[in-house]
Amino acid sequence: MRVYWFVVYCYHLILWSGYSVVGWLSKKDGHISKAILFGIFFYLAYLIAFKLLKTRRKAFAVSIVSLFCFMLGRELYNYIFV
Repeated sequence: MRVYWFVVYCYHLILWSGYSVVGWLSKKDGHISKAILFGIFFYLAYLIAFKLLKTRRKAFAVSIVSLFCFMLGRELYNYIFV
């Protein structure tokens, strides 16, 4: 079961990195379109976790934790290097 957690986190890392790239490419888009984009990516993260973990509660928790970790890392990077 622990292997699935690691695989889910790896998939989420790739997915949230893709979200950052898409967000970077769409700098001129409005806030509503970015919120819709965020919703789509979060739903994809949840679906990936649910497919591998087979429980809704764990899938949602892993999706929230991976989102928090990625956004925290991105903000720390921006604070330190930008």
